[in-house]
Amino acid sequence: MGTQRTESLTASEFQEGPSTVSLAGEYLENQVFSASPHRLHLMVIDAALRQTRRALDALDSGHWEDLDRCLSKARECVTELISGLNPETAPELVESFQGLFTFIYRMLTLGDLERNPQHLRDAMRILLLHRDTWVALGERLIEEATANLPDGPPTFANPAVPPPHGRSWLT
Repeated sequence: MGTQRTESLTASEFQEGPSTVSLAGEYLENQVFSASPHRLHLMVIDAALRQTRRALDALDSGHWEDLDRCLSKARECVTELISGLNPETAPELVESFQGLFTFIYRMLTLGDLERNPQHLRDAMRILLLHRDTWVALGERLIEEATANLPDGPPTFANPAVPPPHGRSWLT
């Protein structure tokens, strides 16, 4: 009967070749650096949703350290959403988004402090609605950007790259 290996890799074993973890990290880094501002915003929303789901699981199972870690990461994502807003672009819209993201942040914080799953579900519900709206906006922007292309709308064989955007989530 073989013995199971439970210790971590040694430094020499780690350096022998690319690990799955390092390849996944490189892939994610490439995705982030090559993403448009619209796609980056979506990635941050997805990360906030993923961490909030994990926090709900941790809350249900009583794993308090996991709960705190996941909610801390979710709040970092929401903070990133707020910091990505550019008030010079559309001040009224930015103000609405700031209020929305601040409410989400508050629900995540209350869910953590009170160990209340309803606060976390409320934050997730709003994030999901925002995500759906953001995806629909992206589809509309692609349609508008590709409406007058000589080769028609983008396909796998004919990908169209929209023009570069500014640093704001709203442009």
